[in-house]
Amino acid sequence: MKVRPTLLMLGPMLVKLGPMLVKLGPMLVKLGPMLVKLRPKLVKVRLISVKIRPKLVKLRPILVKVRSNFS
Repeated sequence: MKVRPTLLMLGPMLVKLGPMLVKLGPMLVKLGPMLVKLRPKLVKVRLISVKIRPKLVKLRPILVKVRSNFS
């Protein structure tokens, strides 16, 4: 359910990116096969990031405190 607000936020950005994506289209087509080869690695990275995320969530309050101390 958390996806919707982020999609709404992304909407305008996607509209701005639209023309750029059209220009990138042919390049993306060329990159396609490479991305397919890379996908297994990306899946591994995603699994690692899922494991790391809880730790990052715990760290976030600390980072916020540190940031507020510096500013």
